[in-house]
Amino acid sequence: MEFRIQKSEFLRGLRLAQGIADRKSTMPILANVLLRTDGKGKLLLAATDLNVSVSAELQARVENEGGITASAKHLHEIVSTLPGEELLFRRAENHWADIRAGSVQYKLVGMPDRDFPKIPDHREVAFTRVEAGTLREMIDKTLFSVSNDETRFHLNGVLFECDGTIGRMVSTDGHRLSLVERSVAGGPSLAAGVIVPKKGLSEVRRLVDGMASSGVAEIAVSPPYFFARAGDIALAVKLIDSQFPPYDQVIPKSNDKVVVLERSVFLEALKRAQLMSSETRGVKLSITKGMLRVSSDNPELGEVKEDLEIDYAGEDLAVGLNPRYFSELLGQMATERIRLELSGELDPAVVRPAESSDYVGVVMPMRI
Repeated sequence: MEFRIQKSEFLRGLRLAQGIADRKSTMPILANVLLRTDGKGKLLLAATDLNVSVSAELQARVENEGGITASAKHLHEIVSTLPGEELLFRRAENHWADIRAGSVQYKLVGMPDRDFPKIPDHREVAFTRVEAGTLREMIDKTLFSVSNDETRFHLNGVLFECDGTIGRMVSTDGHRLSLVERSVAGGPSLAAGVIVPKKGLSEVRRLVDGMASSGVAEIAVSPPYFFARAGDIALAVKLIDSQFPPYDQVIPKSNDKVVVLERSVFLEALKRAQLMSSETRGVKLSITKGMLRVSSDNPELGEVKEDLEIDYAGEDLAVGLNPRYFSELLGQMATERIRLELSGELDPAVVRPAESSDYVGVVMPMRI
């Protein structure tokens, strides 16, 4: 096996592969990237942790066909530091990789390509097109509120629903919930929602990260996998086989105390109050006509309070909240003004853009 390839082209595939390859697995080959030639002008590259897989078709000048696997992390680091624009890759004896560029030569331990696990074939599924910016935005607005508790695996991913026209992503960790809807005309039409795990969706986010917002990505759902493709690079993400909670029942419908205020002003006030809060002592919101007081006190540190002007004419109310949950939610909103919808001091708070309902956040209260 021998081929020449542009350094930038090789890195385009290795960038995703080294993040997906599993260095902690009991199967050593899962830490490797698969390299296999395809004719005289193409190199197939793949990596997997058995739950998330990436495959890429890269342009190369193939001198001798064949295949090999090598450490994804080390190969990425080696190629990143090589001089010049082109490199020579050759499989040597005993499955060693010989990598040369200019006067630099590396020899890297490899393994036979025949031992590499089979990758889900994205060529067998029907893709639909979606704007890369839309997909990236929907992921950003939900990924942060996915649960990290592995014992609650049904919450370890984002629910994806689509009727072919409107796409919806929902995530929750039991303390907060994020829901975003966007137009995805011509998108996949699903009979039921699917749960895409956090790591897989993070890799989808990386896949479209370099694309312009007006660029077009492709997605497909073919259980047990969610597929995403950008040009000649494709991802296959194994879905979580579980039931997502009935999220519609979690979003309050009768929160009648509505506060409208400047998002950036509220966000900065929360960040300041967070300096005096702790995991068990949150931030207090005291709401009166026309004013919101954001305060926090910590016996070991001190206290802080700040008054903000708001649009509100209802009854006085005081609620406690986790400032980090609210800050992360507000950080994903681009709108200037938001609606904070409340009911009682122990009822969930709802946050959404003041002028629309296509992005909704729900945060459970803290006792104060």
